[in-house]
Amino acid sequence: MYRLTPSRRDFLKLGCFGAATLALGCGDNEVEADTGTRHATAILEPEADSLLVAVWSATARSVAVEIRTQDTIVATTAGDLDGQRATFEIGDLAPATAYQVTVSTDTGARIVHHARTAPSADDPRPVRLAVSADVDPSSEFESDIMEHVAAASPELYVSLGDFPYTDNGPPAATVEEYRARHAEARTSPHVRAMLRSVAVRAIYDDHEFRNDWDAMRRDEDPSRYDAAMQAWDEFFPLRGAPAVKYRSWRWGANVECFLLDCRRYRSANAAPDGAGKTMLGETQRAWFVDAIKRSTATFKLVFTSVPLDFGNTGKDHWIGFIAERTLLFDAIAGVSGVLFVSADQHWFATHRHARGIREFQVGPLARGIGMPDPAVAGVLFRAERYNFGLVDIDGDRLTFSGVGAGGDVFYKETLTAADLTPTN
Repeated sequence: MYRLTPSRRDFLKLGCFGAATLALGCGDNEVEADTGTRHATAILEPEADSLLVAVWSATARSVAVEIRTQDTIVATTAGDLDGQRATFEIGDLAPATAYQVTVSTDTGARIVHHARTAPSADDPRPVRLAVSADVDPSSEFESDIMEHVAAASPELYVSLGDFPYTDNGPPAATVEEYRARHAEARTSPHVRAMLRSVAVRAIYDDHEFRNDWDAMRRDEDPSRYDAAMQAWDEFFPLRGAPAVKYRSWRWGANVECFLLDCRRYRSANAAPDGAGKTMLGETQRAWFVDAIKRSTATFKLVFTSVPLDFGNTGKDHWIGFIAERTLLFDAIAGVSGVLFVSADQHWFATHRHARGIREFQVGPLARGIGMPDPAVAGVLFRAERYNFGLVDIDGDRLTFSGVGAGGDVFYKETLTAADLTPTN
């Protein structure tokens, strides 16, 4: 991973870049090179003072990165691609600030991104996050939904998995095949447009490896699993390349996000439920319970790639792990402002669970629409359509909106921290 080189002189030293590539111009009126399917870029893991720039290219050998505010260049860096990929960490940035990030290649491509750093942990300003899942670049799933993610101007997009689908026929099995699936999704026009408008934090679900995978399926095919995880890490890098992918982050004074890993540590789905069966693993579960109890944020957003209940995928979601789910619900009783956000089922839904715990289920962005079973107690609302969720937080008010293709806001609910406090 390359880190910030704060000298424009060093940036200009890269003689492999032609004058046209280095003429980065000034502002949003610049013409952006059409990169087609040759290059894929994304801004990932924004913090209050830094962000990551992930680059993949089929043709370039070297890339340069410039980051600027509306009027001022604040950082430049450059480097060679290794195996068609490079990651740049840009630091010393200001919190809650909009930046333009321009990636230029030695082949003449120029890609412009817009991203924001996180507000500092004591900043009470209103914030907006977007969340969804399920990205398949096949034309049969095409709509304008991703353009409306960009149009909503979220400060961060959280992806809850199945980005991309690597197990479509024929399924990927080698590192190169998994890389090709990531590149195919990342370079599709709708995905490119969305990723150029917002920074992303992401976790995998099942289709990045194979459908409904658990410990048993992972152990059945370790080489394929290792290949899938290697490709994921290359396209969704984290600082320091940690083995642990679950994490939390602040987004201002009023929001802390907890992104769970619901795959890597889970027991076999078919195992009998009970004290020994786990989706999170003991270490992750202890981390989560401790972290959410210590959080001082007004709202705690818990992102789980599979729903807490009411799905129709058998024991692949939390309904197959009721003993552990009960432990979690009991542990967070009385913790104020807790909201679960899930995906995987391919329809929008709102749920109420034991202790009054609330859940919003989102997705898909681009995949087949799911067909839910008949609604039962606890299912408050459903919509079978392409969708993403918008989370607007202002002080002690959280508004969750369901947004569909065409920009249609088909659901909206406003809740307080008290509304989202699990009962004792």
